[in-house]
Amino acid sequence: MDKHILDYFNGKLYHKETIKNWQLPPFLEEQLGLDEYEYFFFTTSTEKEKHGNNHIHISLFPIKYDLVYLLEVETSTILPKLLHESLNLIKQAGKDIITSTGFCSSENLCYFGIFFSSKNVEQFDNLLDQIKKLENVHDALVFQYSCEGCKQI
Repeated sequence: MDKHILDYFNGKLYHKETIKNWQLPPFLEEQLGLDEYEYFFFTTSTEKEKHGNNHIHISLFPIKYDLVYLLEVETSTILPKLLHESLNLIKQAGKDIITSTGFCSSENLCYFGIFFSSKNVEQFDNLLDQIKKLENVHDALVFQYSCEGCKQI
């Protein structure tokens, strides 16, 4: 894989004390559940407009655990069935799914990613083996996010 989803969709994990220091509007703190969650996963992606101003999409997800993973799947086309099967494998492994995203960089080269959280540092050899056996999957990788940064595992 020449490019990765994280080259387009940046992410970082924050502890709730950091979020409180951002001085968000009170109603937003309540909506985020700052008193209910310890960690928040922050993502951004750039949107290049042909007929308007470029802008950035920002998302902030309250999560239970201090580890977030990104499963990145390379395929020739993003099929709903493939995404659904991948989501089910992650659910069956007992992980909390946060969000998913995807894009095609050329006619026959697409990537989709599923962000999920887990309370334990884990090896994902079994999950990767299962994903790679799905029809139309060219490759699959897992990246780990913590409050210290992101790395491929």
